[in-house]
Amino acid sequence: MKKLLFFFITVMLLLTACSAGSEPKEDALEDVPELLEVSIITPEKIEMNTEITVKAEVLQGEEKVTNADEVKFEIWKSGQEDHEMIPALNEKDGTYSIKKSFSEGGNYFIVAHTTANRMHSMPKKEVIVLGNESNHAHTADGENENHDDQHSDQGHDDHHNSEVTFDFHAPSTIKSHQPAELTVKIAQEEQLISGANVRFEIWEENETKHQFINTKEVSTGTYSADYTFPAKGLFILKIHVEKGNIHDHTEKSIEVGS
Repeated sequence: MKKLLFFFITVMLLLTACSAGSEPKEDALEDVPELLEVSIITPEKIEMNTEITVKAEVLQGEEKVTNADEVKFEIWKSGQEDHEMIPALNEKDGTYSIKKSFSEGGNYFIVAHTTANRMHSMPKKEVIVLGNESNHAHTADGENENHDDQHSDQGHDDHHNSEVTFDFHAPSTIKSHQPAELTVKIAQEEQLISGANVRFEIWEENETKHQFINTKEVSTGTYSADYTFPAKGLFILKIHVEKGNIHDHTEKSIEVGS
């Protein structure tokens, strides 16, 4: 009887030790921070020699990040090697901004290098400076632009030499409370990306509530979804793509009429 009691006590001690040893792992998982969501806010068409404000809105989960470690804007003109890096001013409301003017027309790219709470994000946006060189038929990556009110944006979280390209299409006129077909063709190094998880993140400008829409691959590398915008106004659409080591996104502004 004593041997059985001793065996029972030993087993209980071992189980207690194993349970205690597993607690740090659970704590470690809970300490993993949420991903940063950074949105570049700027006019898509800019008058040459006119000062504008370029902003980055930084969120982590649903919380605004008011104390980012660093936010810098990298700006360069299509086809040029010289890149300008400008530290941003913390507006203390979750946005970080710079003042910028462009002395030459053409296509420009803006990347918001953002570091906060042990996470890093670097979304990219394309803008057009209206001048003698504006309205080119090709972007820096050699992709044709759309010639209606909607044009293709590009974004990346990886190195510049392995950019994911997004060819986005939407109806030239979108009305609230009516379904609109949103389509994007996604490629990397001129190879279409098939079988990816592609989602549209949509929210109204200056609103914090975001909605995620799953897409369907309608042809190789082309993903589509119907969405009914709930109101008139300016909406932001962020395209997310995930496949293997590819995890990228880009943003698009959409004007919705009544």
